[in-house]
Amino acid sequence: MKFLVDNGHGSIDPSTGKYVTAGKRMVKDGITFYEGVNNRRVAKAIIEACKAKGLDAELLFDHWKDVSLGTRVQLANDLYFKNNKKVLLISVHSDAMGNGKDWHTAKGITTFIANNASRKSQEYARIINNELICEMFNLTTNRGVRKAGFYIIQESACPAMLLELGFHTNKDEVQKMLTDEWVNKVASAISTACFEIDKIERN
Repeated sequence: MKFLVDNGHGSIDPSTGKYVTAGKRMVKDGITFYEGVNNRRVAKAIIEACKAKGLDAELLFDHWKDVSLGTRVQLANDLYFKNNKKVLLISVHSDAMGNGKDWHTAKGITTFIANNASRKSQEYARIINNELICEMFNLTTNRGVRKAGFYIIQESACPAMLLELGFHTNKDEVQKMLTDEWVNKVASAISTACFEIDKIERN
């Protein structure tokens, strides 16, 4: 099984030092959080944790630019058919609520699958969500598995899920999200789930 990790949104333009994605940030009370930058940090940790368990895991793309959703879906679909339909796509994000300028009380982790999610997408999302519950219970709440029409999971041919790993508009939560503890627990949960999924695919 190949595990593709999509680090959603753009990052920092190395030539200007500026964040390239509109919105998707929180800069307030001495806290600077760029979703695309954090997504890359989390995605890298997931890849490393998966490889430590002997899994075939890689980034969907490795670039600071904000790659279009259409291109991401095409990349995932090409790899899906190239690898005999043994691919799972995990798109990594953080959530937001409110006007984006003021702190909000919403918090937690959500595992999204497409409105038209396949049986495998539903099963594998449940496995990953359960592991996140086990690892993160003392850090945040779990908002469960939900369906949505996000393009990357709706249009991907392979089983796919989009993870909203905390709210960067919640002051207490975003401070946790920036710690190694949070990132390491997320990576541990997802890699453990992927190991279980890999065993299922082998049987």
